[in-house]
Amino acid sequence: MQWDRNSVVETIIDFVTEHPESYASLAVCRRALDKGLAVITAGTIADLRRHLFEIADEKELAAYRSIVL
Repeated sequence: MQWDRNSVVETIIDFVTEHPESYASLAVCRRALDKGLAVITAGTIADLRRHLFEIADEKELAAYRSIVL
């Protein structure tokens, strides 16, 4: 599989931005950022973007991608 980190991250971020109240978005944000997260805000999305680009490895990104697709 061709792996384009930027494309995968943007796919995840786009989904979370468009569907901040979905269970899939909450699942990704809770796993990546905070298990107790109740609401996704613009700040949450910024934190998620930073996490996905700076910390997440390919396996983690693939898992999040599978949740939102």
